[in-house]
Amino acid sequence: MISFLTQHQFGFAVAIYWIFSAAVSAMPDPKPGDAGGYAWLYRFVHTIAGNLTTAFGNRIPASKVFLVVLIVPVLLAMPACAAYTVHPNALNATDSAAYDTLLVAESIIDQARSDQLSPGGREALATLIHSYNVARESWLTYRGAVSTNVPPDQYVQQLTKNLTDLTNAITAIKEVRK
Repeated sequence: MISFLTQHQFGFAVAIYWIFSAAVSAMPDPKPGDAGGYAWLYRFVHTIAGNLTTAFGNRIPASKVFLVVLIVPVLLAMPACAAYTVHPNALNATDSAAYDTLLVAESIIDQARSDQLSPGGREALATLIHSYNVARESWLTYRGAVSTNVPPDQYVQQLTKNLTDLTNAITAIKEVRK
């Protein structure tokens, strides 16, 4: 359960906020002529809950549009909650992500080799192939360190740098091929 909550922190926060908002919305309206304390509390918690139209009445122009503008990003962000699936034979998530990056680079190299490339494209492909080879060696070294219980700190740093270079080379060849 804790693992689920840490992987879906945003969704959990939205759910808690929704429950709070529902509780606030269930509060009875203050009666006309009531003492200021409950009316103040009512407006305060409605403002905190985001129920601005309840707190301020219908005095907010275009409040419905504002609500839609706030909800659309939340709906668009929901697919981002999907958890990363580690490959079955991976040593850890870093190993799996590095493997995925190498697979993407390999498929781009294979595709670029079959294309007719300009001189700039051939240079970008050569850079990509070199970056791929360096990153793959770094990945294999990292895997060796992790599998033999050697502290992998320095290997992770080198792998990260090499994968960043590989990602930059992938971006460069995509730009040349456009």
